[in-house]
Amino acid sequence: MDAQVGINTTNLSSAAVLHLEAENVQTTKIGGFLMPVVTESEQSSIPVSISDDRDDGLMVFVSDPVTGKQCWDIYDGIVHAWRSINCLNVTCSGDILFVEDFDSYVGDTGVSGVTSSSGDYPSGVTKWTLTSFESYGSSTPSLPGTLLDANDFALVQSGKLALRDTNGIFQFQTQEIDISGYTDIGISMEVSTGGDLEYAPSQHIDDFTCGFDNSDYFDLAYSTDGGISFTKITNYIGLGTINHTLVDNLTGTVTVSVSGISGTSLIIRVRLQTWAADEYYYLDNIVVSCN
Repeated sequence: MDAQVGINTTNLSSAAVLHLEAENVQTTKIGGFLMPVVTESEQSSIPVSISDDRDDGLMVFVSDPVTGKQCWDIYDGIVHAWRSINCLNVTCSGDILFVEDFDSYVGDTGVSGVTSSSGDYPSGVTKWTLTSFESYGSSTPSLPGTLLDANDFALVQSGKLALRDTNGIFQFQTQEIDISGYTDIGISMEVSTGGDLEYAPSQHIDDFTCGFDNSDYFDLAYSTDGGISFTKITNYIGLGTINHTLVDNLTGTVTVSVSGISGTSLIIRVRLQTWAADEYYYLDNIVVSCN
């Protein structure tokens, strides 16, 4: 049976299945629509579907006196994540919104050419993923992919993520980080190298055609639209190129940082490559904070 519902009105919109008017014609009182109000903990207990899109568009208002979040959230049933559509201003006091220091994982866990399925990642929602690719130059994710043997890996070692001899692009990427309500988000990450990394611009047709050898680089990028597009940090403090964040050997530890980011969610992506068994990149102390 086809039906429409009207509250405080008999002149229903033909486009609406539920039509609410602000004024009660009998009492002449004006009112508004009050959606369910929940804390962040209560929101996380809502049994939304993670297998199909049946809950796409589900709405709540998050008002949490502990975290300070006050946001109108809508459930995205396609990617199965809550998205903050609009938030009241959140006071910035140096809040840490995400941190990864790689200290909580068992040593020598991650992925390698012979044990691509191993890993000691957080239970439940994974904080980050590691991805190799089908072959050099391919955009098809595949593990072990270009990790050719046990000496090719991305493993947690001594409280850092160590990446060795990737033979092409290797990717580290966080899950979506909630930054809703903030206007000046910053990312910082410590990067160091081991062995003899090389980057020879004269051997490149252009800065994207980076083939074998002499093509060791590190790229940091971030997305505020759920991973649809990414903004790459290029030529960081003169240690990169017009298309790469860092290239060649690094002296000591370099803290790559960027600020002034705003939005409702943040994804951090690192792509890098090395081409020899004695060439390493090390990642540590990844922090997202309100500046």
